[in-house]
Amino acid sequence: MTAAVRSTAALAGTWMLALAAGVASHVEPPETQQQPAFRAGVSGVAVDVSVRDRSRRPVMNLQASDFEVLDNGVPQSVDSVSYGKLPIDVTVALDVSYSVTGMLLEQLRRGVVQLMRDLTRQDRLKLILFNMRVNRTVDFTADVEVVERAIRGATAGGSTALFDAISVALVSASAPDRRQLIVFFTDGSDSTSVTAPAALTPVAQRTRATVTFVMPAPAATLARPSGSVTTIRSTSGTRLARPPGPDPLLSALAAETGGSVLPVGGSTDLSEAFRRVLNDFRSAYVLYYNARGVDRDGYHAIDVKVKREGATVQARRGYWH
Repeated sequence: MTAAVRSTAALAGTWMLALAAGVASHVEPPETQQQPAFRAGVSGVAVDVSVRDRSRRPVMNLQASDFEVLDNGVPQSVDSVSYGKLPIDVTVALDVSYSVTGMLLEQLRRGVVQLMRDLTRQDRLKLILFNMRVNRTVDFTADVEVVERAIRGATAGGSTALFDAISVALVSASAPDRRQLIVFFTDGSDSTSVTAPAALTPVAQRTRATVTFVMPAPAATLARPSGSVTTIRSTSGTRLARPPGPDPLLSALAAETGGSVLPVGGSTDLSEAFRRVLNDFRSAYVLYYNARGVDRDGYHAIDVKVKREGATVQARRGYWH
């Protein structure tokens, strides 16, 4: 199904959808899950956690007892750990504004098609294309040919409503029994969004999705038309000029959700970049615990550690109940 979504229409439903999406952080372990459910006085929480050694290789075979979790500063008992068992829903959002043309656009086509082929039979992919409008091109599917036709039909042009595209991707409906990965390819500059930057962090906190940005490194970024100025909006809506380049907000959103920002050079194969993002996400644990000793409602800050020397942990920073 193909539907063009104007930026203003995307903004109108953001907050209502974000509130509904908040339940996605509270799920039952996969062995018993049937539908989102809550018990009085008990909050079931699922957290995606990546654990790597000093060489950035995944640390395997960890058990629940290997993890330490603080929920709003209160130690929690990890009830179970899942690794590689849950199917993955991948949302790929591609910047197809005027800055993405020629060979770069062709690399994107090849990269997304290869990413689709790297998924397992249980995984699905959604494709979003955006410039000054957000186009939900293909809903979640396992059909490689559908995705290939859609990406090969993409044409570049127009300005960039990056913040609007992020809000649409974050609030889109998702199945609670599937892990959620959102991958953006963009140069990091927003020029036409109506979504205020300050609105994105609260929305990101209300989803289970991990958000990663694949971005051309400064030396690989295509030249802009002479005299062009990149603008952003302040929280009051005032348009502010700034030099071209990635917005610091993107790094903050990635860190908030347990994702990352991956810069790619001009000679980088985007197929390999997308594959790295998928493999890093696939090699993460999902921890399940029932939050105890903390207030049920409101924002819960999470701190996850692992009892392995030299290991680094990457996880989302919190969730809303």
